[in-house]
Amino acid sequence: MIILNHPLIPAPTLTPIASKADIATTKANEVVWFDYDLKLLRYCYDQQIPSAVRIGQASEAVYANALGAKFVTMRLGLAKEVQKIAEHYLFDTKVIAILDERLLDKAIEAGVDGVYLTNR
Repeated sequence: MIILNHPLIPAPTLTPIASKADIATTKANEVVWFDYDLKLLRYCYDQQIPSAVRIGQASEAVYANALGAKFVTMRLGLAKEVQKIAEHYLFDTKVIAILDERLLDKAIEAGVDGVYLTNR
């Protein structure tokens, strides 16, 4: 399981952005992280910029995978659904549930690729 945003576990840094202009302020080893935006996702794909996308529905995960997103992030309930789709279609994109560390066991039960811990 991938564990993001834990102080003792090495992992990629997800850096929130809102636009293409924000990308210029990120470091080379960071993964830009933004709300689902197909045009911004395409820009990252074209520029080979590692991206993570917050999604609100399963179809957005399909588009994000097609455009090379490293991660799709979402609430645990949706992550369970998207994980099944990701396994069926052999996504390269990893399914990440955003949750409090106290709910880690729920994410393990759901079989998601990883978690982003919010209580850090």
